[in-house]
Amino acid sequence: MFACCVEDSAQTVVMMVDAAHMDEFARQVSVDSKASLGSEKKVRNAAYFAEQAMSMEEGRKTLETEPPKDPEETTCPKEFTPPSSELEKEPREKDAAGAGLAGHEIALVTDVASRATSPNLRQVLARIKFVDANGLALTCFAFSTWLFFAFLCNIDEVGGKNNGVFYMGDMLAWGVSMGLLISGVVQGLNGDHLGFTSYVFHAAILGTIGRNFKLAVSLGTNAAPFHIVGFFCYAAAWFNCIFTVMAFRIATMFGFLYASVGLMFLLVGLNFEKLLSDAGDATDKTGDYIAGASCLVVSLQCCYLIVPVMTGRGKIV
Repeated sequence: MFACCVEDSAQTVVMMVDAAHMDEFARQVSVDSKASLGSEKKVRNAAYFAEQAMSMEEGRKTLETEPPKDPEETTCPKEFTPPSSELEKEPREKDAAGAGLAGHEIALVTDVASRATSPNLRQVLARIKFVDANGLALTCFAFSTWLFFAFLCNIDEVGGKNNGVFYMGDMLAWGVSMGLLISGVVQGLNGDHLGFTSYVFHAAILGTIGRNFKLAVSLGTNAAPFHIVGFFCYAAAWFNCIFTVMAFRIATMFGFLYASVGLMFLLVGLNFEKLLSDAGDATDKTGDYIAGASCLVVSLQCCYLIVPVMTGRGKIV
């Protein structure tokens, strides 16, 4: 026979459990409503310890009736300390009429069978979180379009006596393309369909143009014309029209950015074919200025969007 005692300032509740009433005691424990509010937690603790006592008694009987063949296999039950989550577990109230109890009584039901057959398993979840790569992509777009603007509009004569087109090859092929490629892969892992597709594609086209620039420097006067590169830019302009539709669903400013990128590629492609200026006049730089201005518009938009994307300051509509 096992006894559990719970003391409270209002009353003392003594619960006696013997072998004949263990099942009934494990199924429900009732207390008077006046003491239930103050001693409800202690009653739950008593029920829990009584349940453990019943389990130990059943184990003792099993050892007496079926002794192990190998003495080394005999294990003594260790002292058990109930976890706080079990002691603090809220009781489930049974319907008073269904349980045969008065309306002022609370039935504490313990599911002994389920806890005896189900071990305490702890599930561990690991989550790998990738940072947002849109800021990196915007810096790459801003950097590359700024280069095109400076070169085409001959800022500080970088397209003339300070010509640096041979430097642009590696800047585009390595710096810009690698940054956009990493951004696309990260955004793909983050589930960003638009970011993955657009960033990887622009890494490919800008890296290819950079490689073409490097090849053109090595070929010298034999490098022109660049009509095939212009058709590459036309394809990019169409793809950016699709990206624009997708971007407007995210934010209006991103939609305008992709629309500007599409227009830029169209103008750059036309300039590669010398369709915006007089092809017979080497001094006519009209096409360069138009294409360079479109690159500047894209670069300024990217430079602005970097601020709210990276710092959270500013507004994206």
